[in-house]
Amino acid sequence: MTPKGAPAPRRNAAATERTDPPPEPADRRPDRSATERTAPTSPLEWVAAGIGALLIAAMIVYMVQYGLREHAEVPGRIDFTVTETQAGSHGHTVRFQIRNRTAATAATLRVRGELRSGDRVVETSEVEFDYLPPYSERFGGLIFQRDPARFELRIFPTGYSEP
Repeated sequence: MTPKGAPAPRRNAAATERTDPPPEPADRRPDRSATERTAPTSPLEWVAAGIGALLIAAMIVYMVQYGLREHAEVPGRIDFTVTETQAGSHGHTVRFQIRNRTAATAATLRVRGELRSGDRVVETSEVEFDYLPPYSERFGGLIFQRDPARFELRIFPTGYSEP
C-alpha cells in the first residue's frame, strides 16, 4: 500500500504483457486425422495418371519414329507446278511452285528449266533455292529469252545438299 497523497508506483509494461508460448517442436504437433493419412487414391486420379502416361509414351514413340525416318529419306519426291508465265523487258518469266513431299530437307536445291523442241533443248534457265524444309512449298521463277508457250517446258531438280 502506498500512503495517501503519494503517487502510485508505475508498473513495468513489459512485465504485465501476455506472451504466446513458444511454438511446439515438429514432433509434438498434432498429426493429421487418420482419414487424411490413409485416404486411398481416387479412381479419377488413376485415370488422369494413366492418360498422362499414355500421352508421354505416345510422344516418345513418335519422336523416335520421326528421328529414324528423317535420316532414311532423301528429297526425291519434289513436284513442280507452273503458276504463270509473263513477258517482260528481260524475257519471259515462268513462275512455279515447288513442293517437297518428303520428310527430308534439301539445302542449296538447284532447279533447271528447259525449253524443248522435240528431243532438242532450245534454251535452259536455272534457279537455286537456299532451303526447302520437309513437307513444304516455295515459289520461284525461271527467265527465258524465248516464249515458253511455243515450246515444251520441263522443270526438274538437278542437285541439292544436306543441311
